[in-house]
Amino acid sequence: MLKITKLEVQKKNKERLNLFINNEFEMGIDQATYIYFNLRKDLEITKSKLQEIKDYDQYRQALNQAIVYLSHKKRTKYEVEKYLTDKEYGSDLIDRVIEYCQSNKYIDHKDYIESLKNTILKTTDKGPDHFERIAKEKGIEQDLVYEFKEKFEMEMAEERIPNIAKKIMQKKKQPPNRLKQTIVQTLQQRGYAFSLINEHLTDLNIEPTSDDVENILMKDLEKVYNKYQKKYNGYELKSHVIQALVRKGYTFEMINDKLVESGIVDE
Repeated sequence: MLKITKLEVQKKNKERLNLFINNEFEMGIDQATYIYFNLRKDLEITKSKLQEIKDYDQYRQALNQAIVYLSHKKRTKYEVEKYLTDKEYGSDLIDRVIEYCQSNKYIDHKDYIESLKNTILKTTDKGPDHFERIAKEKGIEQDLVYEFKEKFEMEMAEERIPNIAKKIMQKKKQPPNRLKQTIVQTLQQRGYAFSLINEHLTDLNIEPTSDDVENILMKDLEKVYNKYQKKYNGYELKSHVIQALVRKGYTFEMINDKLVESGIVDE
């Protein structure tokens, strides 16, 4: 038999005690472990009981670390599992901690995904597909992801996509075809499905005025011409200029008219 010969509060951590067995330091334990096993001086215990105390205290340490981790912000089961695994706790012990945290609502995926939805909707211009990807990365169950993605789409302001598109139009001075392509690509990158984007494209006045297009084309023409005139001249120069501008979304007729107007080529 083993005997507890001393229990003393640790100097650096008043929440933990030093446990001495047969006059020798055995381990540190927290107050919950002390109370759970009703430990006291001169109590005799078996080796198996001592192992129980050690296992329980390790569980308490893992649980305390998990609760502190969860206290900073909401986390998912996956995040807590990874955090404790990185701390080198065993899988059985982690499962036990997770079960406690879930039963006491420290981990609550429905609450978590509701907050995630609200945060993305209110503080970003990201779309439903982005929301879905983040939720899946955090280990949220598939049925919850689909349920709240539908809520995300229903709660999106009607002007959300048009407003983003208008900002893109203000920043990107491009010919109509290229501008529409840029808007679609940018919105898709931000997490909006093409079907959702397409619902709003017809409501947008993407077509700039003829003066705007001519000004944009003239600026692009000058850049392209200055680039290629160092390498080519005559017909080759004209061909490379036209090809470069077609790639930017201008029609051949628009380009040719501007080449004639600028005096670069004859009619």
